[in-house]
Amino acid sequence: MTVMAQPRRTRLEPPVPARPLRSVPAPQPSQPARSNRISQREAEVLRLVARGLSNAEIGSELFISLPTVKSHVARLLAKLGARDRVQLVVVAYESGFVVPGRLQQASARPVA
Repeated sequence: MTVMAQPRRTRLEPPVPARPLRSVPAPQPSQPARSNRISQREAEVLRLVARGLSNAEIGSELFISLPTVKSHVARLLAKLGARDRVQLVVVAYESGFVVPGRLQQASARPVA
C-alpha cells in the first residue's frame, strides 16, 4: 500500500474544500429587538460613552450607580444593535447624534 504525500501548504493558505461550496445568501441586517428610540437618560449616557468616559466616570457625572450605568449601556447596545462600546461610539457619530468637535466638557462640580 502506497501513501501519496499531500502537498505542503503555508499557514496562510486556506484548506481546499472536498466539494464545491453552495452559494450562501447574503446576511440580512439585524433588526434590534426593541424600538430604536432611546430614553433621555440613555441619550446622556451615549454622549458620555462617545466622549470616552468609563462606566465609573459616567456614574459620577450623572450621579447614578455603576449597575445603573451598566444597565443603560446594555440597553443602548441592544436598541442600537451594537456589539460593544466602540460600535456605540461609531453609531453616535455616524448618525449625527454626536458631532465631532462639539462634545460638551464635563460640568464643573465642587469636590467634597
